[in-house]
Amino acid sequence: MQDFIKYLYSENVIRDLKQIYKVNINKSNQNLLLDRLIENLNSLNFSKPTTKNKKFSNLEDLDLDIISKLYAKTRKHDEKRILGEFYTPISVVKYILDAVGFSKNNEIENRKLVDISCGSGSFIVQAVIRTIEYWKEKLNITKLSELSVNEAKSIIENIQTNIIGVDINPVAVILCQINIQLVLFNIFNLIRKSEKNYTFPKFKIFNKSALELSITEEYDFVVGNPPYLFIRDIPQNQRNMIDKKNLETNVGQYDYYQIFMELGIKLLKNHGILGYIVPDSLLALSNRKVIRKYIYENVKIKELYHIGPKFKEPIVSNTIVILQKENNIIEREANQILIKIAMPEEIKSKLVGQNNIKEWNYDFLIHLSREDVLILRYLNAVFPKLGHLMNQNLYEISLSRGVELGKEGEIIYCNRCDKFLPLPKEKLICPLCDTKLSKNLVENIIYSRINSSKKKDFLPYIYSIERYLIKEFRYIDISKKGINYKDLEIYKDRIIIRQMSQNAWICAAYDKGLSLTSQSFYNLKIRAAPVLEFNNYYLLGILNSSLLSYFFIKSFGSYKKLFPRILIEKIKNLPIKVPKSEEEKQKAKKIIEIAKLMLEDGKILKPYLKTIDSLVFELYDITKSNQNYIQNYMNNF
Repeated sequence: MQDFIKYLYSENVIRDLKQIYKVNINKSNQNLLLDRLIENLNSLNFSKPTTKNKKFSNLEDLDLDIISKLYAKTRKHDEKRILGEFYTPISVVKYILDAVGFSKNNEIENRKLVDISCGSGSFIVQAVIRTIEYWKEKLNITKLSELSVNEAKSIIENIQTNIIGVDINPVAVILCQINIQLVLFNIFNLIRKSEKNYTFPKFKIFNKSALELSITEEYDFVVGNPPYLFIRDIPQNQRNMIDKKNLETNVGQYDYYQIFMELGIKLLKNHGILGYIVPDSLLALSNRKVIRKYIYENVKIKELYHIGPKFKEPIVSNTIVILQKENNIIEREANQILIKIAMPEEIKSKLVGQNNIKEWNYDFLIHLSREDVLILRYLNAVFPKLGHLMNQNLYEISLSRGVELGKEGEIIYCNRCDKFLPLPKEKLICPLCDTKLSKNLVENIIYSRINSSKKKDFLPYIYSIERYLIKEFRYIDISKKGINYKDLEIYKDRIIIRQMSQNAWICAAYDKGLSLTSQSFYNLKIRAAPVLEFNNYYLLGILNSSLLSYFFIKSFGSYKKLFPRILIEKIKNLPIKVPKSEEEKQKAKKIIEIAKLMLEDGKILKPYLKTIDSLVFELYDITKSNQNYIQNYMNNF
């Protein structure tokens, strides 16, 4: 290592690299960062092996990726967060390269690999190491010292031609160049013994945005850890480039990583393979449906491996995605996806047909068992969705959120607009006129108690609920100009559904009177239906049943032990049984009767819940074995 440091200084490698990237490297803080990194590198002592710092004995020891780790440690957290970049654990890098097939055991000599968010080179370094090991196998040698000068040059030229990196950060690309030279330094010295004037070529590490890449050039492998940035955090100049580029996934509330996924797929040759580590929001988040559909329509999904949190700094759970570009639709839909889920003590694996994804409305429901797939397929095929019933003329059903403010009821007054508005979550800026708002004008319109003299300005306000029952009422001031209270009719005689679950169960309560809610609750109301028994009490029992909670968990989440937020579009996608025969109407009446009993008594009794569950199972014609499966799942969730 000391020889390498000496080489960097004596041959002005840093200076030359700064000149190559001079368009972007003129900022003093970037120069300071480079100097700090080289100083830290220079202080490392590799002559004395310890448990934490083993002496380099062969190329595999370069797994430590010293420069990348130093870079990650030297950068401030805020700097990394702004760019959405974080050091990729070497175990993840190796796994992805193995999964895409970039290894010494495969023919990689003339196959091109690119990392379009390469940083200081975690994937690039390992790809270089594997290329060297491939050549050692091909040339039937065990030590680099056995290479001829021409063979050594060929290896370097092969790497220079076929391994490409791209990153928007100039410091990162300079370090990536240095990283490659570090890995190749022994080969370089071997050449130098015969050719004193030999210099390293400049490797294809480009300082540019991935959005500037031409998709006419195709690659055999695309690998990496793309930036994790929500649309609001993507720099404006990058958003402008995204808008101008011919992309399909820059729709709605997108994340930068999905743009990188589309770019990566576009850069692949047909049958080329992509390997990324991305947030597991890819799997089922509604805002990521556009990229899931794009993936389904362009590649074979070779593997989805839910590995959970893999980075120390961002609080995010991760999935490794392995995709193979496939232009043939028949081949894509016949593909079997390898699903892997990391558990505390083991990795669970199974195969799922890619053709299931379309049936799942383009969600990657990797947690589903064979029983789950069959049950969901039955429920989706046989029963109408609530949203479908809402659109039929014979039904009059409303579903809406509550008052447009947070649960706690904080509001702020804008002098310029002369109205109140919900307290902004971040900066105190009026969203209507961009005026700076004063903290002194913040107030709360939710009260635990009210003075009888002000009673005319207040209405009951549901603060919390449990299944079937309202747990706590407060009072809301309905006199504030500017607050969108909505039509008061939606708050009368209706079901209230909480956005968050109650211990993994859909949580729906009922209030016959008038009581407002915040946006954290939904108000569901059957105003008219062709079947008398299809009323609010019946629907309350259906919503609180184990069957619909099971359907919801399995359809919209649970690949991690979290219950998904209950959004309006998901409520509309619930399968709803409308009683039609006389026998079905009698069962519906029994559900209504039990629901009313619990509401009148103000108590939730387990025997009542079990009876409703049994009645719902019968109405939906669920087999005994599937009933047991569903009940066991919900009891153990």
